[in-house]
Amino acid sequence: MNRYLANIPPRICILSAVTLGVSACSVSTDYDKQIGAENAALVEAQIGIYDKHKMEAYVQQVGARLVSHIDNPEFEFHFKIIDDATPNAFALPGGYIFVSRGLLSLVNNEDELACVMAHEIIHVTERHSVKQMRSGILPGIVEIPGNIVGGVINEDLGNLINAPISAGNHLLMAGYSRSHESDADRLGIDLAAKAGYEPLAMNSILQRLNRTVEIQTKKESERSYFDSHPYTPDRVADVNKEAKKLTVAQIPPIHKDFVSQVDGLLVGQNPSKGIFREQLFLQPELKFAIDFPEQWVTLNQASVVAAVDKTQDAAVVLSLASNEFSAKEHAIRFQNELQRRYKMDLSLDEQPLGWGKSIYSITLSNEKKDQKSYMTRGWINLGVDTYQIVTIASEEKKAVADASAHSFRPMTEQERSSITQLELKVVQATEGETLAALLADNHSQRSLELLAVMNALDENQRLTNNEKVKVVVEAPY
Repeated sequence: MNRYLANIPPRICILSAVTLGVSACSVSTDYDKQIGAENAALVEAQIGIYDKHKMEAYVQQVGARLVSHIDNPEFEFHFKIIDDATPNAFALPGGYIFVSRGLLSLVNNEDELACVMAHEIIHVTERHSVKQMRSGILPGIVEIPGNIVGGVINEDLGNLINAPISAGNHLLMAGYSRSHESDADRLGIDLAAKAGYEPLAMNSILQRLNRTVEIQTKKESERSYFDSHPYTPDRVADVNKEAKKLTVAQIPPIHKDFVSQVDGLLVGQNPSKGIFREQLFLQPELKFAIDFPEQWVTLNQASVVAAVDKTQDAAVVLSLASNEFSAKEHAIRFQNELQRRYKMDLSLDEQPLGWGKSIYSITLSNEKKDQKSYMTRGWINLGVDTYQIVTIASEEKKAVADASAHSFRPMTEQERSSITQLELKVVQATEGETLAALLADNHSQRSLELLAVMNALDENQRLTNNEKVKVVVEAPY
């Protein structure tokens, strides 16, 4: 969660799959541009753009070079790095290409980066997403059962929970068809070769990605490039076959020393978005902390931070509210709106918090089939900002949800100073040095196995003098 999203329109939603049986050949490319732009705004809103590193300009340069070798391109292309630690790359209709910083940490040369980007460019030029569309909107991962007060719950809960959470739910990555993937591989490496890049680099990055995911998923399940681009040995074999037919243009790379370009790249979670320490959420930029209930599933998106009970009958959702009004004024306005629209006269509850401020809230209740449920909207002032906390809960979980909302507080200086971040550091080896020794000397925060894969090295390999190696180090935030 960060301040950037405070003014994002609350009704923004994924528009990627709202058409019924759409045929790309029957739809103008203006359609691609429209839904691409709308969804690109959502990606930036919900995931965020990573633009604080020199790789941003580099990715744009590689993308522009690839596009310059497309005959009569129908779309204006945009290339951005998303602030996501998972290895990923995806395309939106209309020319929007996103590469995650997680993927960049695994790339070892410009050819690999170019092949991945060329593959995504082909998904756009061939309009694969439009051809793949089916009816229905992508579901959010959270479905809060029941309505609390008719339109109030639909409007407020939908805006505050389902849209932000659905944006993190695999985005447009329902998976391309096998024929679309085959076309993107074949035409992508052809485009890469025309732009001066080695087409077989597609296989090296695919295999490295696959091995990295295998290592990481022993510990946790996470999204990756292969959610939307399934990895198969057939893909590798087909790339090998097609690459033999291609002639690589003699064009020098933009940077001969790719590895040095990723020095300082952020790895893992970005503290500026806030971090979880078990159920405690710390936001060092906005300087607040909140405790979420034990065992609840937590979520941190750019516009909201939330927790949902595993049975999905309770949730706590925190977001920034407009600073145009104080916390108390927000509550009064909501109270008045309920009276005006629904003839509901509900009391405003003021609860003092332990650090000198109060939470002002309105609670709505609903009883259906002998089951009572509640929605509480509360507002709190902290510094110059106003925060909104929405709790949804069944009767038996209301106290737990309320306690979480009331735990909102300023972050302590000790908590803020304890926050660190992980970065890639490019170091030089000495002649005959082992990878294990190099990692030990630099206090690596990743296993020998994973860093060997990241660097395309054997774990027992002896390094050459001044050979550049990527390690992951802990750095002050």
